[in-house]
Amino acid sequence: MGDGFRSSPETLRTEGKSFSEIGRDFYQATNRLRSGLAAQGDGGGGGGQPPKDMSVGGFVEDAWKGMTSFADKQGTPPWGDDELGEKFGVVYEGLRDGMTDSMDHLATKLNEIGKALERMAKNHEENEEFNEALVKEQTPENQFGGDIRSFKSLGPSGPAGSSST
Repeated sequence: MGDGFRSSPETLRTEGKSFSEIGRDFYQATNRLRSGLAAQGDGGGGGGQPPKDMSVGGFVEDAWKGMTSFADKQGTPPWGDDELGEKFGVVYEGLRDGMTDSMDHLATKLNEIGKALERMAKNHEENEEFNEALVKEQTPENQFGGDIRSFKSLGPSGPAGSSST
């Protein structure tokens, strides 16, 4: 038979703190990712701009600006605002939002696991202290009311006798 159930409250407490730290670090990393993506303009749109000049002069001017500057792209998401860019944006933003929401949820759950492990360590220590106190309270003399008898093996004529200890 095995050694039975063994636990280490100190290990539970240490690992609980580690889980909580991982949850906190993961949450901070999620916020840094969200900020980094926002800094790249991944959530913006190109709306609100006046219609472009579609004359030949306007076309040449736009082409020249496009080769030399990004000034006319202010407020446009990195993937563009044309038909394909809009379709990409819908898919991308849905996946991005789902991912960051699930990352926040995971960070919360990691922290909850850490706190639960710390509570488990505390509860186990309290349980062990309680059990030790119960064991110390019980002594062989008073465990069964004080009178302990042992019986010798039965022979062919009945009990050989009993003795009180």
